[in-house]
Amino acid sequence: MKKFFLIALIAVVAISFTACGSQKMGGQVKGESFISEGWVTPDIFRVTATGAPKPGLKNKVQRRGTAKEAAQIMAEKRIIEKFVGARLEGAAGAADYASTGVAVAKEFGGLVKGGTIVKETYDDDDNCEIIYQVEKKGLKKEVEGGAYER
Repeated sequence: MKKFFLIALIAVVAISFTACGSQKMGGQVKGESFISEGWVTPDIFRVTATGAPKPGLKNKVQRRGTAKEAAQIMAEKRIIEKFVGARLEGAAGAADYASTGVAVAKEFGGLVKGGTIVKETYDDDDNCEIIYQVEKKGLKKEVEGGAYER
């Protein structure tokens, strides 16, 4: 099952990069100042991610739904990667970086899955771009300092 999920995730990433190559996404909200990447406050972290619709679908609602789902999976993956990277940088001298990274990914997994989409836009081909955020009191300190409370 994990192998299938990994293959599906890679396919979604590949499709989203090729689909977005010809379309300009981002910057579609004019006249508004909005932080779309990084720390908004010490309690809120955001990323931007894109997703493409599942190939073969004709129904616009289904196309947009699968594109949004792909974008959310990509956003969750990006946040976990950033949190794991920040934690590993703070854990200099750790004996086994691989197992430390897995532990950190599990540690923040529930929080990341519980994030919210704060903006979503679609292009003419139903590709989706989202801004996804996670929020928790003292999140930045936990990510960078390793003081995650369970």
